Amino acid sequence: MATPKGGNFGKVLEIDLSKQTFKTRPVSDEILQQYIGGRGLGAYYAVTEYKAGKNALDEDAFVFVGPGPLSGTMAVSHRTCFAHKSPYTGLMTHAETGAHLASEIKFAGWDGLYIKGRARKPIWLSIVNDKVEFKDASKMWGKTTDETHEMMVKEMKDPEIRTAVIGPAGENGVPFACIIVERYRAAARSGTGMVFGDKKLKGFAVRGTKYAVPVADNAKFLAAARVNKEGNMQGEAWEGIKKWGTGGLMELKHFLHGSLIVKNYTTTWYPDVVKLGGEEAMRTFWKRHAACTNCPTHCLKLGVIRGGKYSGLVAEGPEYESGGLLGTNLGMTKFDEMIALIEACDAYGLDNISTGGVLGFATEAMEKGALKPTDLDGLKPKWNDGDTYMEMIRKIAYQEGKAGKLMAKGVKKMAQQIGKGSEAYANHVKGKELAAHDPRGDKIRAYSYTMGTCGGDHHEGQGPQALGMTAMADSLCICSFTNFLVYGAGTDKVTTDMLNPLCGWNWKTEDYWTTAKRIMTAERVFNVREGISSKDDRLPIRMYKEKLPAGPRKDAIFTDADQKDMETKTYNFFGWDAKGIPTEATLKAYGLDYLIADVNAAKKKYNL
Repeated sequence: MATPKGGNFGKVLEIDLSKQTFKTRPVSDEILQQYIGGRGLGAYYAVTEYKAGKNALDEDAFVFVGPGPLSGTMAVSHRTCFAHKSPYTGLMTHAETGAHLASEIKFAGWDGLYIKGRARKPIWLSIVNDKVEFKDASKMWGKTTDETHEMMVKEMKDPEIRTAVIGPAGENGVPFACIIVERYRAAARSGTGMVFGDKKLKGFAVRGTKYAVPVADNAKFLAAARVNKEGNMQGEAWEGIKKWGTGGLMELKHFLHGSLIVKNYTTTWYPDVVKLGGEEAMRTFWKRHAACTNCPTHCLKLGVIRGGKYSGLVAEGPEYESGGLLGTNLGMTKFDEMIALIEACDAYGLDNISTGGVLGFATEAMEKGALKPTDLDGLKPKWNDGDTYMEMIRKIAYQEGKAGKLMAKGVKKMAQQIGKGSEAYANHVKGKELAAHDPRGDKIRAYSYTMGTCGGDHHEGQGPQALGMTAMADSLCICSFTNFLVYGAGTDKVTTDMLNPLCGWNWKTEDYWTTAKRIMTAERVFNVREGISSKDDRLPIRMYKEKLPAGPRKDAIFTDADQKDMETKTYNFFGWDAKGIPTEATLKAYGLDYLIADVNAAKKKYNL
């Protein structure tokens, strides 16, 4: 099998935590062309190495940490993908994060990390080029993510290391625990933190000083990468993101789009958003912009609280999702309290979207009498009650008391346990809480929530083509803000123009789309093996039953016709049947013949 000419080294670092050994796992150029890297390569490992029903917390279960071929090059904005089976949803999952980790993995000479096994006691990994050390993490266990990051930097005596760590939530088995990367970025929505905690892996640090990413034709690649960068710098549509980050979208989604989430998705109208969004952050909080590798958009904003009980708190945000779920979703009116909730989730290693969804659901359940204070250790959450929400977050992270154990289950299982009609306002898709876009006001966002691989995610693609472009961006490990959200229909050409001289490939634009469909279909087969079909590709009950009561999209509702149209367009685009099952012809067309038997077995088992 051919070895890569450029863009990749043709090798993944495989780490066995049980044996505390590591080795090189070869990856051929053929596989890389079919699955790219990051999300796609993780999906390939999952469908080829797992059987249906595999426990996400088995000792030999893996997490694939992937950069892509463009990582570590002059291409714009590199991200890292964490791909594995989710212990939260039981489905294929992927979590992407920014910062600089992806490039560092490539500079260390690897196309990814494949981590499996389970340590007998807490450890962390030091990865410096070809050298891997299994280090004692007993003093880090119980520490917050920021404390852990600093401890790794101090022990390695190198401020340039790139870290990925868990907090107490991952250690304590919270299913929606996340990974915090380089202090301010999160790989979330996937339960990766719970997997690391189960493996007794506090995290890892990577330093690469030995390798440069090989390039097949340097002059042509640099010219294409320059076009990519200049297109981003000239994109007027993204000037707002550069200035405000995604936090500036809070006012936009409220006043113009009518899709801001408010009080557990009961409305999208919340004039107090002006106290929480980008303009307030600019006036009172932000101190500097920060960027991921080689990115001109610099959407991350860092700041410090300058008064009140949280004075001196250094934090990141608000981003649109964090400000939505832990701000307007909870009826917050005080900026500093919202930021403190966001920072607490990061410190404990909690997905702030799922956490905000749990808090909003619990508050409405308390209002409606489905929950009583005795169910939550005496706590009685109400909208805009920052102190109670802070205590609820802490209890979730440690699974403390009745409250912590109940809320750590997530919205779906909470509703199943407490009943009393609470299922009607348990806002999740496939077991994962919705993000900060109400699909009644932003109907195309429903594609991401329902048709995306992970369920409930906001960033898997708004429309059939966008689902494919997102799969490609996540496999290339580049940011959608600097890729298809800038170039739209021209993304296939911009991407292939870079990949061909970088990797020595001879792709045409149709190869881009075939690869996107192959990755999405491989992930879909993984989920079909777990019983997923069109019956699961649905929004929460509230979206079909309750009209928006106010705002720019007043009276909007998601209809059966909307649902049917979405299913038809998506399934037809990817070559899946009316139940959302990839057809035999489609599997053959994408070179996925080896999965035909799996699909047929799932159809018989689940009567799909």
